[in-house]
Amino acid sequence: MNSKTTFAVVDIETTGTDISADNRTIQFSCCLVSNNKIIKTFVTDINPQREVPNRIVQLTGITNERLQKAKTFDQVAAQLYSLLNNTVFVAHNVNFDFPFLNSEFQRVGYPELQIEAIDTVTLSQILLPTLSSYRLQDLSSYFNIEHDHPHTADSDALATAKLLLILLRQIKMLPKMTLEQIISVNPSLPQDTMQVFLDADETNKRQVHAAKLPDQLRISSGLVLRKQDPIVVTDESDKQRLRYPKTKKAKQKLLPDNLESRLEQNKMMNLIYNNYADQQHHAAKTLLIEAPTGIGKSLGYCLPLSYLVSAHKPAVISTSTTYLQFQLQNQTLPMLNEGLPFKVNSVILKGASHYIDLYKFRNLLNVPDNSTQTAFIKAQILVWLTVTTTGDLDELHLNVDQTPFVWKIQHTGVKWLDPNEPFYDDDFLRYNLKKAQNADFLIVNHSYLIKNWQYFKDLPTKPYLLIDETQQFAETAIRNNQERINPLSLTTAINKILADINGTHEDNIKEIVEDDAILDHAIEALDGKLRQAKTLVSTVTTTLFEMVVKGKRLHRNAEFFERLIPINEMKAATAANQEPINRLRALHDSLDGLLATLNAQIDHNAGAYTNHDFLSIYSFFENYNEFNHQLRLLLAIVDVDDQSIEQHVTWVTVNNVKDVNSLTLNRGILKTEDYLRDHVYSAFEPATFTGATIFSSRRSQFIYNLLGISRDDSSIKRLKSDFNPKDQARLYLVTDQDDRQFATNSDNYLQKVADNIEVIYKNEPRQTLVLFNSLNAIERTYRLLQESGFTATHFVLAQGVHGTAAKISKQFIHHEPAILLGANTFWQGVDFPRNLLENLIVAQLPFDTPSDPYNHALYSIERSKGKNPFYSITLPKATLRLRQGMGRLLRTKDDFGTIFILDPRLLSKRYGSTILANLRNDIPVVHGSIDECVLDMVKFFESRN
Repeated sequence: MNSKTTFAVVDIETTGTDISADNRTIQFSCCLVSNNKIIKTFVTDINPQREVPNRIVQLTGITNERLQKAKTFDQVAAQLYSLLNNTVFVAHNVNFDFPFLNSEFQRVGYPELQIEAIDTVTLSQILLPTLSSYRLQDLSSYFNIEHDHPHTADSDALATAKLLLILLRQIKMLPKMTLEQIISVNPSLPQDTMQVFLDADETNKRQVHAAKLPDQLRISSGLVLRKQDPIVVTDESDKQRLRYPKTKKAKQKLLPDNLESRLEQNKMMNLIYNNYADQQHHAAKTLLIEAPTGIGKSLGYCLPLSYLVSAHKPAVISTSTTYLQFQLQNQTLPMLNEGLPFKVNSVILKGASHYIDLYKFRNLLNVPDNSTQTAFIKAQILVWLTVTTTGDLDELHLNVDQTPFVWKIQHTGVKWLDPNEPFYDDDFLRYNLKKAQNADFLIVNHSYLIKNWQYFKDLPTKPYLLIDETQQFAETAIRNNQERINPLSLTTAINKILADINGTHEDNIKEIVEDDAILDHAIEALDGKLRQAKTLVSTVTTTLFEMVVKGKRLHRNAEFFERLIPINEMKAATAANQEPINRLRALHDSLDGLLATLNAQIDHNAGAYTNHDFLSIYSFFENYNEFNHQLRLLLAIVDVDDQSIEQHVTWVTVNNVKDVNSLTLNRGILKTEDYLRDHVYSAFEPATFTGATIFSSRRSQFIYNLLGISRDDSSIKRLKSDFNPKDQARLYLVTDQDDRQFATNSDNYLQKVADNIEVIYKNEPRQTLVLFNSLNAIERTYRLLQESGFTATHFVLAQGVHGTAAKISKQFIHHEPAILLGANTFWQGVDFPRNLLENLIVAQLPFDTPSDPYNHALYSIERSKGKNPFYSITLPKATLRLRQGMGRLLRTKDDFGTIFILDPRLLSKRYGSTILANLRNDIPVVHGSIDECVLDMVKFFESRN
């Protein structure tokens, strides 16, 4: 393939995607590309001689009436065959279009096309590895390619042709070494796509003079890397004399012309600035600012903090998601820098495992792997290293299939780095931590803040702290202070390391290092200590089982038994295990020392090992890290004093036959507020909390208790939304007398939910999110939809049935229209703007499970204070979650849609009126039967068209 090759860029629309189901083509489009330009376009409708399904009509806009006038495939086959012959076939997902067309040709008596075929999806994934989506629509948007009518063949083919020209230029721009390494790892690509890289390499070899490496790149120890920017120390001498712009008009001068300074946003800015600016006259207070979606809260806190921060007193911004971190660093702060009379700089801080270890990657680059995904991700990383300035693996948006290799190349922390390593000076984690020392803004997520509070406590002055998405912060604190360990998994981890050391295979560590006396001695010592650890773990497990499980009354759950361990009993079990626990702790410390010796010695003699040796060595270290993690978890639960036991709740689970090997220990912090106050908050100035939904009601103490802050020492502000919910949405409270006799987890109720989903969707087939309170309820509802035949003709995704929340979110975005049944994170952690979500159905109110041991312990504490835990914890928590869930619908001023609440408890229970009163809902509410609500919904959507 070269510039003179004729590429036939094809897109087809069909009656369905399954070739074996005798589906047919309904539209064919082709753009011929040669000499780096589009030379011809062709499009034709094709009569499939069968009914086109309604969902295909909706997707493409191609009606059955229109196709009746078109030629059949056998009538256009000769023309299409002649057009495509002697070209290189190109499609966006070539493994669909090319076989489908060949199947159609064979059906009408033509031979299969014997031409090369390449795929623009895969080329995009390798050449643009940091994109989150490779849909043609999204790639077109990224490159500003005009693509007005997605899912019509002519528009799709033209957009794909323009994309192809961009990708071919991208390949030409690849550094010679990077291109050769991609070919060397030989990723398995669809059809003949790999030939594009091979031809580019041949072109390079024919050139007399090798192309010069671009200025922004450099070669380091066999890898092409982007040069690191010098760390800039901001000159702050002029900043002290600059006045903060207090008025809306003054702020508008700083903002880009296309961004309007908003009244409520202006209030937020001044609240934050005034709280911290003059602490000599008034001490800063804890701030709680509820800022509705769309108010521009990121800018609302970044602008005032820009006038407060310095390299010696930075602002730490804690968010809930990677996306929000990226948005702050790459959109909000750069936009501010365009208008501010000074510059601010920022760093995203993440745990070590988020970063690539270049040394490991280079050593494993040419080691074969059984997984086809591994070669593909290696090719992506080779390209990514030429563009990344952070080394943050999150930029690659990797899926679960690709992570096993990524685990092998994750960073394990700066303490393991050897200054003599080839990539020591290039190490991304070291570079990031050095940048953080001079940054004005340190952007972290909630988990990082809670786990690494000591890092901030060690800074010379107390930083400012702003916590965004407050509603998720306290829950993250609870999650990060829960440990869970099955001692059998710890024993399994030990056995894996012993197999690495002593295995009969040629890759065992003893044989690899036998020529190095220091390493040989360290491995022998490690072997002995691991065997001791195995015995001690068994002793501790048996003692615990005898004291807290055997002969005790256990609570039966669906698939296991569980038991909350009383505090005095836990103290007794820990005391009985004190001697083996002490020995385990000492072993843990000495094992870490041995591993540090091994790591340094292997690095020192790196030249003595082959790439294959390194694969075994890294596998060994990976297994040790897993063992180390598991042992830390066990010690965190059992190696504790009486005070710690009193501050935590501990429970055990075992399988239905009460087997000692199934024993799992669980521990959670009981008083999160004490932990946050004593550890996290003490490292900072009084914190500012913000989020779209913070308060469950005006009078409730719930959020203050949850966050561990004093109501009396806090300033509270609820800002107004500038949305217009009266025009943007409708809220339907579905009433049905029969519902009141059903528990919301009963088969009868879930059947009613399934029926209502079908009725709502069939009348308005729009992007629909259905929120449940458990994965079990989702699975049962999906099964009912399956049994009715609904899922056979409609695209339905169910969390837990079709994969994780992250996986089905991507599928949901890429299939329109679709239905997603979700729980947990879908109440608060997702963002589907505009037409990606137009219908929200609340199947069950989001109440916590009272029987959960952790909740059971919390409720016991509340009762000991003379309070009713339902009203002090459960109800305000459910109200907040319902507000968050409803907030999924309207994310921008342009959003519109409907919300159905099917759970009858909102209308039939006394507490339902309390929830409704505290929703702060301005959306018009309609009460009625499902038929009445659906009729109103149809009218609402008609009014929006």
